[in-house]
Amino acid sequence: MRRAIVVGIALFSSALVAPQAMAQTKFGSEAGWDIMVKPDMGPGCLITKANADGTQIQMGIDATGAMRGYMALYTKADAKVTAGEKLQVLFDVDGEQFKGEAKGQVMDGYRGAFAWVTNADFIYDLAKKNAVTITPQGGSPVVVKLAGTDAAFKALRACQAAQ
Repeated sequence: MRRAIVVGIALFSSALVAPQAMAQTKFGSEAGWDIMVKPDMGPGCLITKANADGTQIQMGIDATGAMRGYMALYTKADAKVTAGEKLQVLFDVDGEQFKGEAKGQVMDGYRGAFAWVTNADFIYDLAKKNAVTITPQGGSPVVVKLAGTDAAFKALRACQAAQ
């Protein structure tokens, strides 16, 4: 079953970037994920993990206004995405599919995209899932294993509560 989720695009250029490019403070680590604080997000918190294949996933909370979540996927490989490019993306979370729009980013040797999720609980609910497969329109699917996210999201909630 396909369900559309409301996903918006940030219009400011520096909101989400690879961790090496934006000042962040490490809050801790849990189950293979780093928990970071991003002062420009409210402050908001995120979890991030670098995979063996060179991809880097970020999931977090923007607390600058109404709480909203985001997902970002970056790689050092030759991803065919340009900065600012709008991409239609299919998210498959354990067989449940959601459509959204992502915004391309290129910085510090990383290429990728991020998508806003208007319901922060969508991000938190990923803790109960096994994998999310992200397929950009015309691109190859990228599978992100969600092992350890239950513990990481508990730490993310603690991080967010401490802000």
